[in-house]
Formats: sequence, structure tokens, C-alpha cells
Amino acid sequence: MAALTINSARIPSGETPVQGVPLEPYVLVRRSDNSSCNAEEVPEEGSGDARFSLRFRWYRSVVNRGGAVCFFHQDREATIQCILCLRSKVETRKSYTCSTDCLRQHWVVHKELHANAGHGPLAKNENGFTSDTSLKASHTFSNGGETWIEVGKGRLYTPCAEDVGTVLKCEVAAIDSASAFGELGKTFSVSTSRVRPAPSPPKRSLTPVPPPKNVVTTGKFTALTYNLLADLYATAEQFSYCQPWMLAWGYRKQNLLKELLAYHADILCLQEVQSNHFTEFLAPELQKHGYTAIYKKKTTEIYTGSAYAIDGCATFFRRDRFALVKKYEVEFNKAALSLSDAIPADQRKAALNRLLKDNVALIAVLEALDPPHPEAAAAGRRQLICVANTHIHANPELNDVKLWQVHTLLKGLEKIAASADIPMLVAGDFNSVPGSAAHSLLVKRCVDPGHPELANDPLGILRPPAKLQHTLPLASAYAAAADTRDPDGRRRMRLDPKHHEPKFTNVGKDFKGTLDYILYTTDSLAPVATLELPDESEVQRGKHSGLPNEHWSSDHIALMAEFVYRVPGGPPG
Repeated sequence: MAALTINSARIPSGETPVQGVPLEPYVLVRRSDNSSCNAEEVPEEGSGDARFSLRFRWYRSVVNRGGAVCFFHQDREATIQCILCLRSKVETRKSYTCSTDCLRQHWVVHKELHANAGHGPLAKNENGFTSDTSLKASHTFSNGGETWIEVGKGRLYTPCAEDVGTVLKCEVAAIDSASAFGELGKTFSVSTSRVRPAPSPPKRSLTPVPPPKNVVTTGKFTALTYNLLADLYATAEQFSYCQPWMLAWGYRKQNLLKELLAYHADILCLQEVQSNHFTEFLAPELQKHGYTAIYKKKTTEIYTGSAYAIDGCATFFRRDRFALVKKYEVEFNKAALSLSDAIPADQRKAALNRLLKDNVALIAVLEALDPPHPEAAAAGRRQLICVANTHIHANPELNDVKLWQVHTLLKGLEKIAASADIPMLVAGDFNSVPGSAAHSLLVKRCVDPGHPELANDPLGILRPPAKLQHTLPLASAYAAAADTRDPDGRRRMRLDPKHHEPKFTNVGKDFKGTLDYILYTTDSLAPVATLELPDESEVQRGKHSGLPNEHWSSDHIALMAEFVYRVPGGPPG
């Protein structure tokens, strides 16, 4: 009886490999006693002197799968094939272009391919294999009419540019070094979906904002807010304009991580972070890059058709810049239950049905490890900052609930402000457009009694309107930047002319507008830069399309601002 055989092998379902992201097949191994173990418990062939090992071989299909892609623009489908490339026996994938203009533009390259077919220098890829079809015969084989090129050995394989448009296959075999035959049992073969090129969204940089005079230059920091689109909401029904691979979490998670790391933000306020993705991916990956994380999940799980899942708010901060002093978790459901005690018993059930929406907020009090005021640090006074991260209810027919949630959060922040003189940031997805009652409460500290949204108040929770106010001197970072010098007018063109907020932070098939904000206390902080906003043409590819797409992996865009501290006691202007 064989002492070791492979039980199963597969590539994680739904994942489309992206350049630069290592692939590892899931392999289960069975021992002679019928117990199972993971492949990690068995060494790779040649990595030690153990008798039993696993042999991994990676192959690339010669013919593109699932439709050809342009060789020069690998994010586009191919529409033309160069017949001269075929006659010259140029590698098939290099013969495809996306348009006549593309073929005309790259004709010089095609002529070089025709002249040098089969004679060009061989380049090595990251896995140590040559990356052209002029490989030695020992590196190629045919199976079922298809030709495969061996491109790698080992448990991991990193797709490269040469793999785009093709399918990768991994063969796994159990090896007994003491046997004359070597291989034990069946060789398992698993394949990926078509390799996609790495996404290339437009690079967004910080645009400086001239600071006021009464600020200190030390201790400045950046804060970002971003709704990541939880996998449980990324459905084909909701995003019918997306191809399935664009929505797959295996594809999106790497894009989102790459984007987050590119911003180098000191504080990250993330919404729609699925709980298992937080613990299994985002938290450990961002921890490797110097971040500490706190998390608050919503209060009710959702059945996705195969399992229950839940999302929430996650706040990350650089541990070399900040230390956590205290955190507060806000569950709006608890506030709703308290509020319902004052509602007549015969109306309580209807009231709770309207108010219990599972939304949460996460408040972190952080200590700046790089004190902006040396004299204060010398006197033993710590520089604290309060960061509130929230995701307000989304239903557009429940503006009363949104306003009540925002008011509840602000009243909680007022209590923190009363206990300490502390700068504040309030960030997140408020699901409220500029000029809405909730937005007015945030930036104007009150709501006009004549605001039309106040008429939608079946529970009477917004009356009297005079109670809808707060004392926090909040302002929007992007709106503040609109009032500063803008030589080429580019920043102004991407802001709403009435409210000076971004023209959009969320783009869907039926909606395009601003739902996300970064707000700050004007008496203690000042923005000195904001993250450049994308143009509509950069995120929306067609009339009935929106986010996400192959380059942008959420239905929201990230907002970020850089802040400095104001001189204590100085004027707010």
C-alpha cells in the first residue's frame, strides 16, 4: 500500500490570477492510515531528505482561453489577428490587437516579430523559466490536442506578463524517493481561469492646499476613508454591468490592498469590511506594513445563499505614528431600543422595524507619537486625536433614520469633546448627499426647520427641529480645499459648485453622487492637502455602467486628506 497519496487539489474558486500575485493550489494528502493532511505538512521535491515529498509543475497554455486579448493593451479584448504573424509562426498571443489603430501604431513591432520569430533572446521570468515559445522540447507537452509550456516548479507560482490571456495549470504528484517508480498514485491537475493583466487605475496624488498661518508644521498626518464593497453585497444582480471575475473577492482583494498601500495613509477608516476578510486578509496583510487594527461588526448577519456573513467598520493606524488610548463602539440598534421606551406600546413594534438597521460606528482615541507641540510634550501633555468611523443606513426612503443616526453619533462625540480638549475626525460612508438634512447637520451644526426631509418623520423622532444641533466645529476637508488657490481650475471642476463636495464618491448603474466625507474640527486641525479626485471618464466606461470595474474594485472611491494641528488658542481662520 502506498504510504502517501494525493486526495484532492484545486485552485481557490472564483479567483482570477493577477500579475504579481502568487498562486498556490490547495492540496490535500492522504496517508496510508487514511488520515488527511495539508500539503504544507509534506516537503516539496528536492527540499529535504524526507522519503515522501510532493512534486509541483506549472504550465501555461499556448492558446489564449476565454477570448483573446490585445498583446499591447492587455486590458482590452482582441478584435484583429495579424496573419503575417501566423505565417511567420510568431507566438499566437502576440498576433492579436484590439483595433486597426492599434495594429497601425505597433506595426514596427510586428515587423520585428516576423523577422525574428523563433530566433529572439530568451528572457527569464520570476520563476526561473524562459518566457517564449522557443523553449526546449522538454519544457513543452501536448495533452488532448492542447500544447502546454512548463513555466515553473514549486508550490507557488507568480503569474507574469507572458501569462496574460492564457490558462495556468498545476500538476501535483506524490513522490517516494525509495521507489524505483518515484510517483505514487494519480497525478492531480488543476487549472486557473484566464490570467488577467494587473489593474491600472489612474494614479491619484495629494493636491496641496495652502495652510492658514496659525498651524504647526510638525506632526502632520493623513487620514483616508473608503467603502470597500463587502463581498456579500457584490452580487451579479446588483452589478449586472460587471463581468463575474471583476466581482470575485479573490480578484478584488489584491487590487484593494495594493490601492490602500499606495496611499501611505496614517489612518484608514474602512467600511463594508466583511468580518472573515478582516481577520483572514486585511488585518494580517496591513499589519505586515506597520498598521494596527480595530474592528466593529454590524449586529445582524446576512445569509448569502451558502453561508452567513457580516460586515462592519475597520480603523487602521500606523503604529509608529499613533497608539490606541481608548475605543468606543456605537451600535445604533441599542440607541433605538432606548428611544423606543418613550414610544407608545401600540406603536413600538412599527417604530423598531423602522429604526433597527444594524448600523454601527467605531470611535478611536489615539495618541500621536510625534507630538506637534514640543513644549506641551515637555510638560507631559499628550497629543490626542479622536477618529470616528461610521457607515450610516443606505435606504433613500429612510432619511429620518439616517438623520437620527448621524445626530446620535454627534451627541456621543460631544460627550468625548466635553471630557477632553481633543481634535476630531469624523469619516465614513454617510449615505447622504450634499445638502441633505444629515449633511447639513454635520457641516452647519443644525438643520433648517424648513428642510423638506424633516417632513418624513412618521415616528416623531426629529421633533422639535431645534434639537437637531450640536456644538462640534466640523467642516468637510474637500469643501475647505475648494476655497483655496486653484491655478488650473482642475480641483474646482471636480467639486459640486453649490456645496463644494466631490461631484461623486459612488457610481452605480442608477446612481452617481457623493455619500462619503472626511470632516474635521476647525479649531484644532486644518487640511493642507486632499487626494486628487478622478474624472467621471476614468471610472465610468459606458452610459449604463459604473463601479466596480477591472481597475476600480469598489463601487466607492477613496477620499484622503492631510492635516496639520492648529496652534492652541489661535483663531480658527
